[in-house]
Amino acid sequence: MWRITLTLLVLASAALAQSSSDGSFSVRHSKKASFSLSPAQMREAENLYRSACAVVEHDFHSGAGQLHPRLTVVIGATRNEVHAENTEVHVGNEIWMKKWEPTLFAQGVVVLAFGQMLTVDVIKQLGNRAVRYSNATVDVAELK
Repeated sequence: MWRITLTLLVLASAALAQSSSDGSFSVRHSKKASFSLSPAQMREAENLYRSACAVVEHDFHSGAGQLHPRLTVVIGATRNEVHAENTEVHVGNEIWMKKWEPTLFAQGVVVLAFGQMLTVDVIKQLGNRAVRYSNATVDVAELK
């Protein structure tokens, strides 16, 4: 009897939430969703996650292997959205999807990975660079 109860608990928890093999993201299903991702879909999600992080690192010249935003995917949401909340008190990165869509998942990971790159120091550096560029630009009409 104990084994049956334990087995049912394990199966129930697996049906409610799933995690990637490296813990980078978890998949949660809303109360409306009556399915979970198949093992093949979880492998696809893990590959998409790694690929999206690598693309952002490459295109924005980030250090190798530094981007790994922790996130939760909510399947069965009322709309497709990305939520990024990075404050000192709360870190809550979520990708909401009506249903599993690999392209939307990859786009959400890109948004969250890029958001991870925008630290306070990077924002200050980019803002200062924009001011310097603005001051260095001269209108040709002003040269006469």
